[in-house]
This record gives sequence, C-alpha cells and structure tokens, in this order.
Amino acid sequence: MEAIRLDQNGIYINGKYQTLLASSLFYFRIPRERWNDRMKLLKTAGYQAIDVYFPWNYHETAPDVWDFEGNKDVESFLKLAAENELFVIARPGPYICSEWDGGAIPAWLSEKKVAVRQDDPGFLSEMRNWYAHILPVLSKYQIGQQGTIICMQIENELDFYCCTSPVSYMEKLKKMAEEFGMTVPLFYCCGQNDLLRGGGLTPDLYTAYNVYSDGKNPDLEERAIHLYHAVQERSMPFLVTETNREHSYLKRLLACGAKLLSPYNQTAGSTMDFYNGITNWGTEENPVALMASDYDFRSMIGSAGECNEQIYQARLLAGLIRSLGESLATAKPGFHSEVSVQSEGQINRKVPFLKLKEGELMELSDLERKQMITVQTEKDSFMVDMKPLETRLLPWNFHIGEECVIRHSNYEIGWISQQKDRIKVCLYGEGLLDCLLDGAEGSCRIQKEMGKEEIVFSYGAVDFVAGSGEHMGAARIPGLPDLACLPEEQRDDGEEVTLYVGEAQLTKENSRKAEIAPMESLGQYRGIGCYDVTLAADGEYLIAGAADLLTIRNQESCETLYSNGNCLRSFLKKGEVQLQTEIWGHSNFDDIRCKSLQMGSLKGISKLMRITRREDISESWLFDLDDGAFSETCFFRHSPYNTIMGIDGYIRAVSPLKTIYSRFVVSDKDEDALFLHFEKADCLIAVYVNNFLVSMVQKDDPYVDLSAFAGSGRIELTIRILRRYYTDLAGRVTLLGGRTIKECTYSELLPQAAKVFRNVELPLRLQKGENRFLKLQMQTDKKEVKLFFKGKDLKLTVYAGGHVAGRILLQEENMPVVAGGNRDVVYLCGEWCGDVTIWCQATGERPVLEDLRMAEYNSLQKD
Repeated sequence: MEAIRLDQNGIYINGKYQTLLASSLFYFRIPRERWNDRMKLLKTAGYQAIDVYFPWNYHETAPDVWDFEGNKDVESFLKLAAENELFVIARPGPYICSEWDGGAIPAWLSEKKVAVRQDDPGFLSEMRNWYAHILPVLSKYQIGQQGTIICMQIENELDFYCCTSPVSYMEKLKKMAEEFGMTVPLFYCCGQNDLLRGGGLTPDLYTAYNVYSDGKNPDLEERAIHLYHAVQERSMPFLVTETNREHSYLKRLLACGAKLLSPYNQTAGSTMDFYNGITNWGTEENPVALMASDYDFRSMIGSAGECNEQIYQARLLAGLIRSLGESLATAKPGFHSEVSVQSEGQINRKVPFLKLKEGELMELSDLERKQMITVQTEKDSFMVDMKPLETRLLPWNFHIGEECVIRHSNYEIGWISQQKDRIKVCLYGEGLLDCLLDGAEGSCRIQKEMGKEEIVFSYGAVDFVAGSGEHMGAARIPGLPDLACLPEEQRDDGEEVTLYVGEAQLTKENSRKAEIAPMESLGQYRGIGCYDVTLAADGEYLIAGAADLLTIRNQESCETLYSNGNCLRSFLKKGEVQLQTEIWGHSNFDDIRCKSLQMGSLKGISKLMRITRREDISESWLFDLDDGAFSETCFFRHSPYNTIMGIDGYIRAVSPLKTIYSRFVVSDKDEDALFLHFEKADCLIAVYVNNFLVSMVQKDDPYVDLSAFAGSGRIELTIRILRRYYTDLAGRVTLLGGRTIKECTYSELLPQAAKVFRNVELPLRLQKGENRFLKLQMQTDKKEVKLFFKGKDLKLTVYAGGHVAGRILLQEENMPVVAGGNRDVVYLCGEWCGDVTIWCQATGERPVLEDLRMAEYNSLQKD
C-alpha cells in the first residue's frame, strides 16, 4: 500500500484520502516536559497533524558544534508524535521565519559573507552539513517507517526574498533531500502566493500556500479558488501551510477546496534561551519590533496550555471532517447561479458550494455586524441568524443515509455517527433552527427556537441533536476525547509570590584581547557581550554598527539605549569605558528600511572612532542634472559651464528630479577613520569616491563609512540624488574624521546572583544603571504557570529550569515596540518553579518593578 501520495484529488494516506487539520507545534518553544501534553490537547481539539519547524541555529549553536539533547531531542519529539498518531509536516528550513533569531539561519554565515538562500556553492555546502545532521533523523520517522512524517518543506516563503534563481536553487535542495533518504513528498510554500518566485514550476516539487488576510476580507474566496485552480493545473492538491487561526476562516478555505488547513501558531509557546528574533512589526517611524518571549497571537492553545473559545469550533470542524471522510477529502468547489443571498451588511462576495457525494456544503460568512441573511432559491427561502465574523458550512441537498435528505438548513453539521440501525446527526448554530428534511416520510420543515439546552428530534431512522456551537463543541463528539473542564475554568489564582532581592554580578567569561568587531566575528552569536576599552582623551566618539541593546558605562555614568545597527555619536570621558551589548535577536525577515532588519545584519559594535575633525561640506559642489542610470561607476565631467551650489540648492518642477554633485575633500595622514553624514536623507542618495560606488545612503542611518580612503589626501566625492520633488532634502552634509580605537578586551557577560538575599516587598525601585537579582519562592502544584510583570525602565531576564525562560522589556521611551505576544508575561513549566531568579537591569531614568503576579492553569484534557 502506498503510504502517502499527493494528487489533484487530495492527500492520500494509508489507503484513503484525508482532509487534514494541522497545528504548528514547536518543540523549541515548549518545554520537553510538556510535549506530550500539547499533543494530547491537540487530539482533544480534533487536530490530526502537526506542523513542525526545525531551526538550524538551534541545533548548530556555533560552527560545527551540534546539540540534539534535552529540549533539542528531535528524535524523542518525533517518536512522541508517532505514539500520539499525529501526522507531521516537517519544515527543516533552511529558513523558518517564525519570529525566531535570524529565521534560523546561523549568524556566522553572514559573518563569513555566505550568500544565504541562493544557488551558491558556499551556502549549499553549509546546507549539506545541516541536512547531514537533521535529515537522517527525519527520514527515520517518515510514514511507512518508524514515524508519521507525511511531507517535508525544503524552503519557506522564498517569494519574500530576493533569490536570483529559485528553480535551480530548489532543484538542488530537492536532490540533496532525496540523497539523505527523504521519500515523502517535498514541497515549498509561497508566502505571498507568488508561485513563480516562491519556487517556480520545479519538477516533482509540490506547491503550498500561506493564505493570510484580514478576517473581514470579502474577496478571500475569489483568491482561494484562484490558488486552487493554479495547483489543479499541475495535478496537485490545494495545500494551505499557514493561515489565520480562527476556524471561521479555516471553513472558508475548506469550502474553496483546501485539503490541508494549517493555522499558524495555533499552539502557542515561549521563546527561550536568547532565541528571540526582531522583525518589521514596529511603527512607520521605526519599523523594528523586538519579539516578546511570550509567543501567543490569540492561539487556540496558549503558552500555558490554556485554551480559548476556538476549541469548540475546532472540535465541531474536526467532527465534520471525520464524519465525511473521503467524500469531503476529495470534494471540489463550485458555484450555483440559481441561488441568491441577500444581507444587510458585508458577507463573502462569492458563495462557494463544496460538492461531495452526499450533496453540497454552502459557505456563508458574516464579515460585519450581527445580521440576518436570506438565502433564496426558485422554490424556497430561509433565514440565517449570524454573529460577526461567523462562517457556516450549511448542508444543501445533503443525504443522511438512504432515506433522509437535508434540503437546506441554517445550522451546520457538527458530526454524523452510525449507531446500530440508526444515524445520529449533530447540528449547531444560533437563533431559530430552520431545517427542511425530505425523504421516505415526505417533506418536513423543522423550525425551533434555540434556548440554552439542546433540541432533539427525529426523521425516520435519523436522530438529530441541535444546540449552540459552544454547547455542542463542549459535549461528547464521536472519536474525540472529552474535555476535562471548560476554557473559562482553566485559570486559577496562584499563591502570592515571595520575593528576595540581592546584588547582581556581571561575570566576564572567555575574556580575550581583540580588535573591535561585531560579536559574531568574535565568536558570540547570542546573549550579552562586553567591550572594555581605554580612552586617552575626553571627546565625541562615533560608535558604528551598534546593535541591539547598548549599555555605556564608565566610573561616573551609565546609559542604556537601543540601536538598530546604526552609527551613534556620544560624548565619552577618558579612562576605562565598558560598552555592553546584548543581542535581542537577528532579524527573521529581510527588510531594507533599516540595518537591523536586513537578514544577515551583525550585532555588537563594528567600529569606535574618536572624532577629531568635523567639516561642513554642504556647499560648493559642482552641479549637473543626471541622466544616467545608477551604476557601480560614475565619472563626473568637470566643466567651467557647471554651476557651483549647495547640495539642496537646485529647484525644478519635474518628478523625479535626478541631480549629480561633485567636489574634492582632503583627509590628512593622521586620520585612519572617515565618515560622511547626511542630516536628513529624505531622498535616494548614492555616494561615489574616485568614480566608484561606495554606498547607498539609508534614511535611518545616514552615515557612510569612507575609512578605506582615510589619510589618503585629496579624494573626489560624487553624490547622485534622486528626489521625488525638489523639496526632498539631503540636509547638511558633514565630513567626520578621526582615529579609531582598535583594541579592546572582549568578554561574554553572564549575570550571576550574589549569595546573600533579603526579603523585599514591591514596588522595588532601582537607581539608574543599577543591577539586582530577585529570587522567587512560589507554592504550586500545577503543571503550568505564568508570571505577569508590571513596571517601567527595566529589562528583566527570567532564569528557571536551566533555561533563560524569557526576557521582558518594560520601557517605551527610546525603545522599539515589543510585539508578537504579551510583552509582560513569562511562562514557566511547573517543574521549574522551585528555582526561579530574575535579573533586573535598570534601563531608564526611573526604574521600578511595580508588581509581579502568578497565575496557574488546569488542563482541558483528561489524564
């Protein structure tokens, strides 16, 4: 028997076609002690599959240093999935996104100048090494062998990335995966549905889609059916590898022919051990967002195993999928011209009918306010009372057994079960039940007002039970485990937390003399580093490439700030100065708007320069209009007919306005560092030195490093500027010359608590620049615990169970937003609660920890 096959009819597994509900379940965000609990909870929700990333940099922690132990024990995780009879969609990168540090691409690849995610020999060689470690484990747990892996993704959302040759790149990854024993179907996913740039028409490689949109989008059906037909052209099923979490949204995709429904992060988690990413979810002014440790986007299953009301909808959708089996798994979408739908508010613009052998399912989605929707045919009509953002899959000429047909119903089918010589059908919805039955006993229209209790009625050999979605979702569903309690009963108020405070010591590890360079160049890829330098004089210093959290300390002062890879200018006093840098995370998404959002951007600091000369060179440029294309070279024609003017001096009513400027500047031999600074950089600016392109100027970091030409005497600067309007300004242009401080003592910093602690009550106020450690004493008999923090001007790092359990940044001024979950929450596995400490670092002017509360959670699943 063929274990797994994907074709135009659907997903064929172990002898039958199946519709799959899959939830992302990330072993790297869930303590190993809870892997089995989360899997069983998903089974309770009715999910049959899990979607699993395998982060490369989580396992290769440094070049050729590998770790598959403890929470990184992939084999034990896959074995548990098989024991729980959960199919696995394996996604071993190389890039996973997932708001994870660097999208899982190891940081040292950028430090080594490897062209990542390209058909490049250097990158493919590194990929082969990753595959050599991960794929032997995955191949062992493929379906038909020892496990339940049914398919593997070889790239993720490549259509967001500038891959120069996606097809040849995909072909080589595919061949490599097969060489390491992968026999299950291989696929790529299109992050923004660009099939050609997401992987192209690569032979024997399946296409999957990520289908996100606003839940109120009335045109989702048109888009989804377009994607359905695109893969049908290639004899492939419609696979949705990531999408919104609401089951109303999943039903809309199911009605459009999707055979795999995999809502992203349906099972939440917590990002531990300094693997937070940064991404572009910030503001228009500053697009950078720091990813919270709490990784919960209103997931059905929260980071502490708590469930929201979506579990009711999940169980009912799963009941439908199980009941209709292969008929639903091979169903095809279509439309009815003879059916009209009238509504007061917004609904889905196209109303698909999913065609099964039993009949059809009509999809209706209320995308606005609570409203009454009328469905009209040539012979009949009925009303559907719908809640906002509710979707119903309504039976239409739907056969139940041999002698009963549901001609139409405004309630959905939750499940169907055969019980000896009778059939039992669950219907669920809101408002008046209106169901037209037909068959051997003639037509029978059931119209009943729904109260709090369920309604029972029969037609021939069919028994119906009807109720609200919450009621029927909480009740017993054939084939699914029962709920141990309701979602609203899960949270308990925990015992009060007793706090003890002590000194925090920042211990230096692996100290060595080094030249100032990014942390990755010095062998550190996450965590906290420290550059100790000795300055010979007071003055203004330029700190280049500063990222992420930077603390500047000397004997008299301490300042903590955030920098996204930019150049900073700071007045520093002579003597011993400590530049402490913490990597919040490498960008998981490639965005050119600022340096830290570019994949491959490095952390720490790249250069420290004492500014000894500042020259305003805004005026006295030779000017001309620029008709050439931007290129690597630019030869400015010096002529007596060119005018001399300032960098923002030319006015002309055209758009775009392309201008070119040239002048000579001098760098004396006593300088070894030279920077050019633009005050505004509101336009597109290219800087050339001696006719060759040096850099494009970034608005968020308008410094250009010209140090390669420092001390060389006279050099020619050429500036090419593209402005939308002449009012777009470059601003004052300043040349900064100076001397670099090359040598430092570099150390890795490990905060450690002093041995002496004293009892303390909140609020706990700290001095600016102060560090403290808190020791927590908690009484809990629960498996799941969350800590809730309240305060300001603090960074909190929580240590428990041998892990950095989470990081909290309670500062808004001069910091990026914290996004991707609850910024003030840290999850703790119950077994870790015996030894919890918190490093409190003052980051602002008035640091205070105002409150700390604990909540405990019961499980919805029965033991």
